[in-house]
Amino acid sequence: MTRSATVVLTRIVLPLAVVAVALAGQAQAARFPAPAASAQSAGQIAGRNLIAPLPGFGPGTPALAAAAVATCAAYATQAGWANNGYYGGDLVTAAAICVAESGGDPKLYACDENGTTVALADYPPVSCPKGTTSYDRGLWQLNSKAAAGVSDACAFNPICNAQNAYLASQRGTSFAPWSSYDQDTYAGPYLDRVQAAVTALRSGTVPSAVLGECLARAKQAAGARVVLANCGGGSVSLQQWAIASGKLRAGSLCAAIASTSGNPGVVLARCGRARSQEWLPYGRAELRNAADGKCVTDPQSSLTAGVQVDVSRCTDAKAQTWWLP
Repeated sequence: MTRSATVVLTRIVLPLAVVAVALAGQAQAARFPAPAASAQSAGQIAGRNLIAPLPGFGPGTPALAAAAVATCAAYATQAGWANNGYYGGDLVTAAAICVAESGGDPKLYACDENGTTVALADYPPVSCPKGTTSYDRGLWQLNSKAAAGVSDACAFNPICNAQNAYLASQRGTSFAPWSSYDQDTYAGPYLDRVQAAVTALRSGTVPSAVLGECLARAKQAAGARVVLANCGGGSVSLQQWAIASGKLRAGSLCAAIASTSGNPGVVLARCGRARSQEWLPYGRAELRNAADGKCVTDPQSSLTAGVQVDVSRCTDAKAQTWWLP
């Protein structure tokens, strides 16, 4: 049974500006001008039936497609998928799969009977026909059996759904659990549109090339440390950054170096004109501070959440690679 395109889609009003990335270095140059509900572990939900077995639903009209693309791109970057490529980067792929699977409707569920989609509806409640063997839920259509550790409350919450989908993708390294990826039905209709939406993003997570790490704030306050956090878990709001005028902003606060001597830690400061708050593109995907010429660094190159990032001599190292949304 092919999914009907007549399901009413819900457009989400997002706090993120869904409006670039080609290669990571080009993206940073575009944004940084030259100077003048807790997620389950991936192991709990990994499997090949996370998503409805018959892909190809998708939005049916240009207006619905635009809303779906905007919704999926925004929640994908909130979850932590890295904007680390062009037509093949994790963020673009993840968002295109979301569009193909759910049409951007976070409340959509699909009732499956032994591999056949027998009904579509919006939550709440879940009401499937007799004989249904499982149902797929939300933006990334997490299956009720393969992702049994994810509650309905989480699966139909777009942020929680995205976080669990991110972990199910083994932190962006595999999209095999999604049938639309395996059968390549996500790419043709949606990849161009999703790439344009991702290119226009100006806020989201800032993942590291060290797998699974994102930049975060220890707390939302002046003087707070900028630390490592596990993408796809923890406090989502503290992992979100706005990219503007060479700054990493969090409301009225900006990431800055604490001093210009040694390898200072990165902290939050009231946004202003200080060069210590200016970050310039450097190398392939590094963030170089304008005040001392050093790059944001994970001092341990590990998945140790809570470790404060600092700046050190730029060496084009993996621990200094950060992909902007």
